[in-house]
Amino acid sequence: NFRRLELDFEVEYSVLSGFDKLNLIQSRTLDFSLSGTRINTSEMLAKGDQISVRIEVPDLQSYWLDDGGNRCYNKTVVMCFGTVRWIKDVENDRHEAGVQFSGMTTRDKTYLSRLFEEANVSEREKAE
Repeated sequence: NFRRLELDFEVEYSVLSGFDKLNLIQSRTLDFSLSGTRINTSEMLAKGDQISVRIEVPDLQSYWLDDGGNRCYNKTVVMCFGTVRWIKDVENDRHEAGVQFSGMTTRDKTYLSRLFEEANVSEREKAE
């Protein structure tokens, strides 16, 4: 069981299950772990749906400092496949879905680990 962090990233995904036309759907992450994410979406997904996922994340190699000395990151993407593990209806025709990652490259796994560590450090610094 992986620790989850509340990280908000832009997500684009396509449902690969079934025979419908492939649509690129915009979404956002609500929280994140190394094994998956919880997303908020306008599309009704089904448990077991196979999806192609593109997550826009901060590029830890490319940043600048704002006037307050805070790091501002450029963006990069992590791409993988995922399986919808659960779905929950929320308000205003919105849905939450738990997505378990699969088919991720070693590079993207390593990058997510670094991103997760960086977020853990930031979270600990805020708590102090």
